Amino acid sequence: MLEKLLHIRNSIGEKKQVSDLLYCTLKEAIANGTIPPGYRLKEEELADWFDVSRTPVREAIKRLEYEGFVTSDHLRGSIVRQFELNECLDTLEVLEWLRNLAIDFLEGRIPRALLMQLEANLRRGDTLSDPHAQFENNVEFHSLLIQATGNTELIKITRRLEFREKTIANNILLYKYEENYVQNHRDLLKAIIENNKEYIGNYKLRNMEHVNKYMNMLIGKFLDEKKPAR
Repeated sequence: MLEKLLHIRNSIGEKKQVSDLLYCTLKEAIANGTIPPGYRLKEEELADWFDVSRTPVREAIKRLEYEGFVTSDHLRGSIVRQFELNECLDTLEVLEWLRNLAIDFLEGRIPRALLMQLEANLRRGDTLSDPHAQFENNVEFHSLLIQATGNTELIKITRRLEFREKTIANNILLYKYEENYVQNHRDLLKAIIENNKEYIGNYKLRNMEHVNKYMNMLIGKFLDEKKPAR
């Protein structure tokens, strides 16, 4: 685990303050499954691993606790949380609403720099077969559309929910994408640029069906886990 954590820290960069860097590293490690639900975050151990004092570690854990990724008490210490079913469903539902809202905001107005990034995302998606990589590619596509709106509050809110979505996917149930998901993204981007409201409306309906299917799969998984062992 230490090697993976250090790799995550190095990929984030060294420009952040120590507590911010630790917070981002631990949050990413929780979201991608490197630190699994139920794992106890020990201040002394983390301070030793990252060669820092316990103060920035404590600050980072407090931020994660505030955001719902960690729970702390005097007996067990700080434990990485497993999201409850309602939290998962609410996250996915609200995130889908916000992504649809971003599409409505755009109406063909996509900055050239982000349009180039979107095209790069589509080209990269064409080469992917690993479900985890496809998930990241899908999140990036929608995140770029949200950035294209220029609405700072929308960007901030969805970024927080995207981390929750990532945590759900990597720690509870990974969604398997259809083979043509990149082509669907390509067609959606074309429809946004052309302000093709009919296509966009149909896309939203189809995508909501996929989200509902995934939510039902999550419900089934939670129910199966609660079945008594025979």
